[in-house]
Amino acid sequence: MTTPIEIVSEFCAAFVEDGGRAAIRRWFSPETIWDNVGITSTTGIEEAIGFIDGLEKSMGIATVRIEMLAIAATGNRVLTERLDIFERADGSEIGRTTLMGIYELDGDHIAAWRDYAHPNALSMAAAD
Repeated sequence: MTTPIEIVSEFCAAFVEDGGRAAIRRWFSPETIWDNVGITSTTGIEEAIGFIDGLEKSMGIATVRIEMLAIAATGNRVLTERLDIFERADGSEIGRTTLMGIYELDGDHIAAWRDYAHPNALSMAAAD
């Protein structure tokens, strides 16, 4: 059986593919809540992909490469410290931000994902 840390690690490693859309389709459910605290919250696969589509259109973010700095779990909850690197379609870097996240799992699916970063993290990353 796959552990919660393994599931979250696989999800984060796969997030670089197709701007995170493939990972969301694989590990989210129609009820998954993705809360970028202070920025936006989505429910389900289609809303999450819509959020990603909006970032691509408004900021040119084609993908996010996630570097795991620290990870820990208790039961079905996984805490992460990450460096998220925002990239254009040509692979050039737009910006990066360090943040904390928590994932709550239901079996092998992510039931909830909350990220905590500076409220202006995306605009600050793009300005660097």
